[in-house]
Amino acid sequence: MYQNYIFDLYGTLIDIHTDERSKNFFKQYVKWLRKQGIYFDWKLFYKLYTTIEKGHRDRAAKAGKYTNPEIKIEVVLNEILKAKGYEIPEDQIYFLCQNFRTISTIYMSLFPDTFACLEELKKAGKKIYLLSNAQRSFTWQELEMTGLIPYFDGILISSDEGCMKPDPEFYNICCERYHLQKSESVMIGNELMSDMAGAKAAGIDGFFINRRPVFHAPEEPIYKYVSKNGSLLEVPAQTLR
Repeated sequence: MYQNYIFDLYGTLIDIHTDERSKNFFKQYVKWLRKQGIYFDWKLFYKLYTTIEKGHRDRAAKAGKYTNPEIKIEVVLNEILKAKGYEIPEDQIYFLCQNFRTISTIYMSLFPDTFACLEELKKAGKKIYLLSNAQRSFTWQELEMTGLIPYFDGILISSDEGCMKPDPEFYNICCERYHLQKSESVMIGNELMSDMAGAKAAGIDGFFINRRPVFHAPEEPIYKYVSKNGSLLEVPAQTLR
């Protein structure tokens, strides 16, 4: 029986849609920056963002510490601003990061079964952890806003650790930090590659939450459990027997 339930965040507990990679988003963000007294041509900002972000990822990958390195968005934004001669205080950089997220967010809400699932696991005496590919500069605010923080016994955000799912090391960090036995742990997520394949590579069972309208089983199963209808309530239903 599992004692530790490790959850993905976006797409699993929180329903979200963003467009931070679209050119339209960069146009809107640069327009907002101008109101803050920071002037950029959106094409230059877009070019700098993609170039600097890729440079950080490439250097981190070359260093070889992680197979899937993560970077901090505040580092990227700070370098973009410095390239144009702007020196921005750290607290202001975080403000820019938060609005980067706000402007790019089209929709965000908790899934209707999120709290019910977490509460049932808590009542059963289980430990709940969060393992999220995300940026602390805006994710922590979203966790506070949704009221999820009290449910977690531990929270790991990829930008803090320098690596991201499906890197097995991200899972290993979670287990080592919170003294979790992998045989007593299960990863719950909606992504086959980052959540399920990553967990399997780390030696942790997976519970796939299928959020798509149609379920297509992979040729080779990479998870132990599946909620074909996308309901989180299947997690306690199938694992608390």
